[in-house]
Amino acid sequence: MIPPTYTDALDFARTGVVGAGLMGRDVAGLLANAGFDVTLADVDPDALEAARDYHDTALADALRAGGFDPDEDITSRIGYATDVDALGDCEFVVEAVPETLHLKRAVLADLESVLDADAVVGTNTSSLTPGDVAVDATHPERVVLFHFANPALERDLVEIAGDGATDRALAVARDVADAIDRHPVELGAEYRANCLSRLSASIKCAGTWELAAATERVPADHSWGVAAAVVDRGARNVGFDRGPLEFVDLIGVDVHLDTIENLAEAYGDRYAPPESVRERMDAMVDRGDLGKKTGQGFFEWDGETCLLPDVDDPHDVTPVLAALVNEAHRLVDDGVADQETVNDVLKRGSGGDVGPFDLEATFGADYLRDVLDERYAETGAGVYDAVF
Repeated sequence: MIPPTYTDALDFARTGVVGAGLMGRDVAGLLANAGFDVTLADVDPDALEAARDYHDTALADALRAGGFDPDEDITSRIGYATDVDALGDCEFVVEAVPETLHLKRAVLADLESVLDADAVVGTNTSSLTPGDVAVDATHPERVVLFHFANPALERDLVEIAGDGATDRALAVARDVADAIDRHPVELGAEYRANCLSRLSASIKCAGTWELAAATERVPADHSWGVAAAVVDRGARNVGFDRGPLEFVDLIGVDVHLDTIENLAEAYGDRYAPPESVRERMDAMVDRGDLGKKTGQGFFEWDGETCLLPDVDDPHDVTPVLAALVNEAHRLVDDGVADQETVNDVLKRGSGGDVGPFDLEATFGADYLRDVLDERYAETGAGVYDAVF
């Protein structure tokens, strides 16, 4: 059965975004480029000013780089506010604040105090669920997952879900995704970390375990960054666009650790790094070495570019591939998506052309299972606990 659409519901001009960070400012740009009037709200006036400057000076070029043809009037359709009262006449609002449950619930409560009852709220959460966010809401049925891949202007994907959402709310979310030219994928069930973020969490987690292994074989006079480079060079050598540790740098070491805490409530320690690596990551956060956004994380960054060192002997990252395939099987078993959809989500979300089940077909299920069994016996790490 073809899901219903509610194109009549898109006869509105007013949309909103809460959270003026890197994701929120791009989502506002996508909405404006599609012809919607959009108000970007954030309690931090400095964040709003930074977003405004980005929209005025860089958004058009960023859209072109993502394959869009920017509308010349795009910035005239974006307004800015420090109070959600300015969103009162919006009919679709995207929440894009940090991955802290009490913060997201507080934002939703504020929105419900000003929005009409039929307005739809999309949460861009990468580690929680719309049900988690809406548990105390007056109208939980209006809250849907509306999760973008990162970076949103380059990755053609929006994940949509909502076990408690109405058909209309889900359909409006699909239609908005279509309107902004991002491919909507409606998931079969809501789980923390959705589909894409569970796949990426398995990659990043396995990457930290392989970092611990690589550290043991890197000469003592070499820096920890060399061990990280050994892992990520190995990942690039087998076709990854970026390695697992560069990926942590990209989203932020602090954000990654917050995500792990959110996922632990649902999955235990499946995505946790080894203790030795966790201690170093906590120290990185304490020093302010958060990755790309501060210019230093596992690696040094020059603007958008990760300065990944060359290495002589890259690490064997087959366990990372095996962990990815393992998580893909878990997603199918959980009813989140079928194999074809899981493949599609990873391809769209990563910008690559290989999905986890393509990897399984290439390497063979028996071989990958043997790799998992060996690493699980060595580490006891849940990410390596084979389910297929």
